[in-house]
Amino acid sequence: MYELSSDRARKGESGVALVLTTLTLLIFGPLIGLAIDGGTVYLLKARLSQAVDAACLAGARSLSRGLNIAQQTQSATETSQKYFQANFPNNTWGSTVSNLQIDVAEDAASKARIVTVSATATAPLYFLRLLGKTNATIAALGQARRRDVNVMLVLDRSSSMGGAGAIQPMIDAATSFVNQFAPGRDKLGMVVFGGSYYLVPPTLNFQPTLVTQIKQIVSSGNTGTAQALWVGYKALADLNEPGALNVLLFFTDGLPNGVTADFAPQRKSPLICDPLGAPLIGWISQTSGFVVDPGVTHGLFRTVATGPSDPTDGANSSVIPNGIGCQFFTNPDNMKNDFNAIPAQDYYGNLTNPPNPYKPVDLNGINRATQVAAASYNAADYAARRMRAGAINNIVPLVYTISIITNPNPSEWPDPIFMKRVTNTVDSPIYDSTKPTGLYIDAQNKGNLGNAFLRIASEILRLSQ
Repeated sequence: MYELSSDRARKGESGVALVLTTLTLLIFGPLIGLAIDGGTVYLLKARLSQAVDAACLAGARSLSRGLNIAQQTQSATETSQKYFQANFPNNTWGSTVSNLQIDVAEDAASKARIVTVSATATAPLYFLRLLGKTNATIAALGQARRRDVNVMLVLDRSSSMGGAGAIQPMIDAATSFVNQFAPGRDKLGMVVFGGSYYLVPPTLNFQPTLVTQIKQIVSSGNTGTAQALWVGYKALADLNEPGALNVLLFFTDGLPNGVTADFAPQRKSPLICDPLGAPLIGWISQTSGFVVDPGVTHGLFRTVATGPSDPTDGANSSVIPNGIGCQFFTNPDNMKNDFNAIPAQDYYGNLTNPPNPYKPVDLNGINRATQVAAASYNAADYAARRMRAGAINNIVPLVYTISIITNPNPSEWPDPIFMKRVTNTVDSPIYDSTKPTGLYIDAQNKGNLGNAFLRIASEILRLSQ
């Protein structure tokens, strides 16, 4: 039997260690290098993907800038480039961007534009260079869609707006709102109303005409809410574009207090007022508050104004030429002497005393301020119900509403429950979860209008993505 000396044993152990070290370097070294380089590539890939996503989202949002499609496409391309470079500058962790591609395309079927951003970069490798691998190629692809938007503004310009100095803040807020959207793609229009209304139909080429019309708004008249809502909805629904994002934005500073209808069937007997029986189409309102009886009710007034600065409560004889013998011709406050009742529906088919009315009403109370007010409420509330039902072309708009307080009398402040019913908010007593859920902003005062309108613009543009 032989025994190795301790020196020889140590030399043997050293040899084994050398073999193991060599094997470790040859086998595990590349694995360690792969883990480190792989982790670096993974992080670069994640950052590249984030940059691409940010670029396409920013590009889609910027499609609202520019007066035509060519300018909007250029805006989207330039914005996407800036956002990509801000989030993934060249030489990020030693990488090099080898290709950045930005495309803006249209999907006619879904009324959408698609911003596509693709990027390729070369990521450096360090440990794997031992195996002859010096870099890795990474790529990312992102898309953002921007649906076309159809918007109708329904803006209250009643006399209380002027008395409180709220007209100019509303004009400024509405102008800023309009400037968020894209001419040539989005369609915008407006109904401005007091008792009568003035319509600017929605169109692709809304700039600069719509802003010009907004800037001409002058305060006047009562608050014909039902008529304004329905005219705005009809203009939107007549576009018949279910693929677009259809939006109605309603602003008011008070309560509905006007009903537009054909009053000829309600003439008192004997038929002194217009014995020929021609239609007597106009609107009536109360002017003495919502809690006062008998108060003052008056009419008939013309339904359509000639412009956003045209007074809304006059010239009835020029638009109702057959009103022979009617006392309202000489004095609108004598309207109650011509008619015996409030019509059961307004000129647009909105019921003034529907089943489960929002306000109980006595239609025979045409001479009572509270009853004309209640009928006005019901007609406006019913118009909102019909909009949610898609009464025209099955178009169900997304409704946003804003209110402010201008009147010192609390009995005439906007009614939050009514506004929520019109809007279809989650906390509305008649909320319908199968229909679009809107947003109601109680802006309180004229100083908050700018932020309220811009918040809704942001919501609309977010939903269009």
